[in-house]
Amino acid sequence: MTRLMWTVPAVMAALMLMLPHSLLAHAQQEGSDPAHESMIDGSPEQIAVWFDHEMRLTFFEVSGPNGPVDLRQRPGRTPVSRFETAPSNALTPGEYTVRWRGLAEDGHTMFDEFYFTVR
Repeated sequence: MTRLMWTVPAVMAALMLMLPHSLLAHAQQEGSDPAHESMIDGSPEQIAVWFDHEMRLTFFEVSGPNGPVDLRQRPGRTPVSRFETAPSNALTPGEYTVRWRGLAEDGHTMFDEFYFTVR
């Protein structure tokens, strides 16, 4: 019984120490280019997203009034804290959605999206 009384608090303390590390492993989007909900004049030269921690992007898509946009670069297998690409052709005026998905250091799937408008 005495051994159990000391083991439970020790295990709980170890779990509490590990908790912040696992929470920090979740990468969050810090910014984008074009900025979320921005209105830009003409087609953007680049489309980028960056994170507070590295992650391996598994999906990156830009879609607009004419459907999916062809991009010059696609995500690779190497974890990144910033991903940049460019449209293969000039974007026509309209609203665009950028969706991304990736794997954080701890293996959790992360995803988000941002929007911009081309005038």
